[in-house]
Amino acid sequence: MHVAYEYILAGVMILLILMMTQITISALITRQLTYLEQSGGYKTAEKILDALLLSPGDPPDWGRNSSIEPNYIGLADQNSLRAYVLDPYKVLRLQKGSAGYISPAKARRLLGLRDDYHFHLRILPALSVEIEGNGSFTITVKNIKGLPVPNVNVTGYYVPKSFSPTVEYPIKSNITGVDGSCTLVFQYQQDHVLVVCASIFGVRVVSTEPPGLNFRVEGGRVFKSDIPMITEIDYSTGSIVGLEKEDVSRYVEIDGSAYIVEFTLWK
Repeated sequence: MHVAYEYILAGVMILLILMMTQITISALITRQLTYLEQSGGYKTAEKILDALLLSPGDPPDWGRNSSIEPNYIGLADQNSLRAYVLDPYKVLRLQKGSAGYISPAKARRLLGLRDDYHFHLRILPALSVEIEGNGSFTITVKNIKGLPVPNVNVTGYYVPKSFSPTVEYPIKSNITGVDGSCTLVFQYQQDHVLVVCASIFGVRVVSTEPPGLNFRVEGGRVFKSDIPMITEIDYSTGSIVGLEKEDVSRYVEIDGSAYIVEFTLWK
């Protein structure tokens, strides 16, 4: 009989130890997560960036009207059913000198962040496409670290400056070699520009020569865009000097091209 009580007592003690261990671990995890959020840790940086990229903001069409200041800032395209597709009009309002420019300090307030939080947001093409030449063009593709990317499918569209949807234009394709470059040869025409689409493993980037023209590529055809091509957005509330920081990044799509968004948060 006493042996049975001893077994029961031992079982209760083991159960209590397991419960206390679980409570202690849960408390430690909760404390660590709270610390990360309060100190601007990875969880906070990721949450802020996703809120910026996945929400269209309020009102959801604030990007197209430069006189509207949003109540809440979000860069998502309200008409897209896919995640991480950004509205180019909203992205352009982060570019200094643009109509309806929203300063980093104002964006911080619109994101609901306190003044002791700082961030650096950078948006750049997922692939760097360098175009050199005049008629005969050398295309060089590099990744964001500046390394050449081989086996990239490169298609060039040699279109007139006075572009219209019905106009015919030559199209040439090639694949980059080990040095990340290839050549596209067209018959030189003074009133023409080059639109290049570079793609590899589903990542597609459109570039132009001269840079920043109002073109996009859809379904193997060139279309005129209402806004210039986004080359880079560099957007910051300040400089990081001896402070702990957290970094997070996302792949996004803007006007049919792939971009990388890099976000750094510190306080």
